[in-house]
Amino acid sequence: MRRRTAWAYRTPWGRTLSATAGLAALYAGVRLGGPRDRLLWTCAVLPDVALLYGAASAPTFDPLPRYAVRPYNVLHSPGVPLVLLGAARAVRSRRPAVAACGWLAHIAVDRAWGYGPRAADGSRL
Repeated sequence: MRRRTAWAYRTPWGRTLSATAGLAALYAGVRLGGPRDRLLWTCAVLPDVALLYGAASAPTFDPLPRYAVRPYNVLHSPGVPLVLLGAARAVRSRRPAVAACGWLAHIAVDRAWGYGPRAADGSRL
């Protein structure tokens, strides 16, 4: 039985939706922080720190080493930018919202390209 995920990135429709969400998040981040905002672009690449963490002992990213699977899945979870958006609302600051937009854009673009969460053994689901 196939495991269902909350973000359907395996279908053409799901990938299109993911690409649209990624572009919308990036557009919102640029509108909030500006096109040269360092926080926006840092958070747009930050989730891949887990790949670098796993690359320390593996020559490829597929499969990802088991010790890097949990950090990868956490950093590529839409819950992280949602928490940042909640923090932005709570403290009434644009900076966490800019960070959330960059982070969400990264996750959505990854899903549009077919990269989703990893299984416990490090393989792609």
